[in-house]
Amino acid sequence: MRHRRGLERDGAAPYIFLAPLLALLAAFMIYPVVMNVVTSFTEWKGYGPWKWIGLANYKTMAEDGEFWTSIINTALMVLYIPLSTIVTLLIAAFLREGIKGWKVYRAVLYIPNLLGYVLMGIIFSIYLRDDGALNMAIKGITGSTVRFLITPGLAINVVGFLFVVFLHLGFGLIYFLAAMNGIDKEIYEAALIDGASFWKTFFRVTVPSIRFAVEFWVVFNFIEVFARMFSFIYTLTQGGPGYSTFTLEYGIFVQAFSKFKVGYSSAWSVVLFLFCAMISVAQIRLMQRRDE
Repeated sequence: MRHRRGLERDGAAPYIFLAPLLALLAAFMIYPVVMNVVTSFTEWKGYGPWKWIGLANYKTMAEDGEFWTSIINTALMVLYIPLSTIVTLLIAAFLREGIKGWKVYRAVLYIPNLLGYVLMGIIFSIYLRDDGALNMAIKGITGSTVRFLITPGLAINVVGFLFVVFLHLGFGLIYFLAAMNGIDKEIYEAALIDGASFWKTFFRVTVPSIRFAVEFWVVFNFIEVFARMFSFIYTLTQGGPGYSTFTLEYGIFVQAFSKFKVGYSSAWSVVLFLFCAMISVAQIRLMQRRDE
């Protein structure tokens, strides 16, 4: 009844205007997701007929060492999110204090976001290799070479720091500076009159005042780690050395386009989709809590 009354009041015009958008949404988002779930229950090489095998792909995945390695590596990347949040917040707070030339610093730090993950991956693959600029400087000082991209334990941390902390720094500064500009200046003036130091003002005024922005930033970084790292890893390490930077997203690519196990790759994709869905639900709840 409510739907009928709404249709009688508004007419068909809103539905006509929404129809193209809904059609695109169904064709390019809903349909691929549904077909990916269906494909995950099949044995398919990406061409030719497929074979229905039920839960076999999921059983194989549960026993696959590559899959669990990808989960562990992705979890290690997630551990850099707190560092990214703290570093970005602190630098934004320092810039907000009015450091001379702060607009120039903000612009320079935003350059990696303009270049994109593919180009930055290529740049760092050249910069961090054994005969790269950084190793030439280290060798000139210590006489030794640091194998950033060849040592397994070091490679995963290099990728985590560069992607999660460094490459998101520029956008994070713009985002947090905008959030900080929305704080009432009288609060800062009151803290200054009370003799509060920078650190007390930061922890007791700035961070609580932009709590929602911080929460959104954390959720955004989770999505980036789970679903946006492929291009950077592919151009920087290609999942190596060995499986040290082999993440869940990169594993989906390998299973589908290197091993031609598209059905099995789709099962990995379903897991990735569930992770991203849970993160999105958490973000929506945070927004609802703020509105309340």
